[in-house]
Amino acid sequence: HPLTEYRHELSSMGIRVDKESLLKQLEHRGVSHEAGLDYQKAVIEGKLPFSYGGGIGISRLLMLLLRSGHIGEVQVGVWHDKHYEQAME
Repeated sequence: HPLTEYRHELSSMGIRVDKESLLKQLEHRGVSHEAGLDYQKAVIEGKLPFSYGGGIGISRLLMLLLRSGHIGEVQVGVWHDKHYEQAME
């Protein structure tokens, strides 16, 4: 990438999560109670595939074409103060 001088992956392989990784993530964040929410519960019970999505990442392509340094510059999202400060650098 001309701005960040890092490799820039254009493909988007979707979201990969399984029961074990989801439970670890919830525990790490201190929100184990969220395991009962519809999406989390379906993953834990094996009712959803462990990966979905994939293809060319339009946001990543736009980052390259627009020479953006952060994905938040080409898609909508909530930025925490620390991320905002990093992007401003």
